[in-house]
Amino acid sequence: MSISPTPLADERFDVRPALLLVLVLFLNLLPRVLLSPLLLEIEAAFDLSRAESSGLFLFVSVGFSITMLLSGFVAERLHHRGTIVLSLSVVGAASVLLAAAPSASVLRVLLFVLGMGAGLYAPSGIATLTGAAHARHWGKALALHEVGPILGFFAAPVIAEAAIQLGSWRLLFAVIGIACFAMAIFYRGVSRGGRFPGSPPNLHHVRSILAQRTFWVVALLFMLALGLEIGVFALLPTFLIERREMTSTAANSLVSVSRLTALLLVFGSGVLADRFGAKRLLTTICLLAGVATALIGISRGSMLYVVVVVQPMLIAAFFPAALVLLSSIAAPESRNVVISLVIPISYLFGAGAAPFGIGLLSEAGAFGAGFVILGMLMMASTLLLRFLPRTPVDNSGTDSHSGSGGTM
Repeated sequence: MSISPTPLADERFDVRPALLLVLVLFLNLLPRVLLSPLLLEIEAAFDLSRAESSGLFLFVSVGFSITMLLSGFVAERLHHRGTIVLSLSVVGAASVLLAAAPSASVLRVLLFVLGMGAGLYAPSGIATLTGAAHARHWGKALALHEVGPILGFFAAPVIAEAAIQLGSWRLLFAVIGIACFAMAIFYRGVSRGGRFPGSPPNLHHVRSILAQRTFWVVALLFMLALGLEIGVFALLPTFLIERREMTSTAANSLVSVSRLTALLLVFGSGVLADRFGAKRLLTTICLLAGVATALIGISRGSMLYVVVVVQPMLIAAFFPAALVLLSSIAAPESRNVVISLVIPISYLFGAGAAPFGIGLLSEAGAFGAGFVILGMLMMASTLLLRFLPRTPVDNSGTDSHSGSGGTM
């Protein structure tokens, strides 16, 4: 069995490469986001303070960012397909070992390694995906790709709650690790895409990318968007339990359902980005997502339920449009370099500094203020959008990627 290109791959949108990468991304993300619904359990198991437990997200994000910056060197040697297989294998190994972590120190090291394995995926995954689709279909392809993290954010609270009830959160990491190994073998056997090398971040490519204003604007937007997505998710269950007096089951159920609603907008975002361009779409998304995030920190009762559900739906719509912008500023052979430059910076803030900052505010008795601050920053980011081009992707039908790319 294999997934290979169709004769009219440049003319039609082939959904199969994106679906396969959805499964890969789901497993790549799941062990990282499990930290959020399991945070109170991990605090108790290792006798950690709130600042120490929220600091665990920093170890994951630092490992993730370092490896992503260097991922081009790996993709140059292993090609994108081999890099994706390696990413799954490292995440699998780290997850299995996490199940047996004897101390907080070992836990931190393994989370760092977990982040390193996960960091290999995004540049090669995006390069493989955009290499398999015509530029006019990038919005749809990247929107479908976003189903992976949406499912990960949905599944994590559900399976974490089951593990809490069974008293076996360590076993959960072991099972996920084995699943990652199985997926690595499956992907290597069926994938025919990504059989081309990535570009290491050499000076020529880096200068060309950093010289573009679009890169810096989208990088700043990505920082805030990941803060609203991962940073909020990281501490939201704990906030709902401690400050809004929900049970663990109720909090995890609400957070889980809220992430699934992101599917309602993510596909529409991709289609609209293809049709109208990303600038107008991102303006609306950033403003509304910022408002919803700020309201999480101050709302109670029915309003709290509404904003918790609406916020991830809005922020999920951000990424397809933003990834279209990123993919449009580089040739296929250096597209992975764009991703490997912007996401590490963004992930350090969104998945590391943001949850750590919210955790510090929690210890200071101002838990909700963290959500308010993030929301206000996102609303202010709409001022940056005036510096973006109106039509970042050429939708006229001109083929913008060379034959060096591949499909699955």
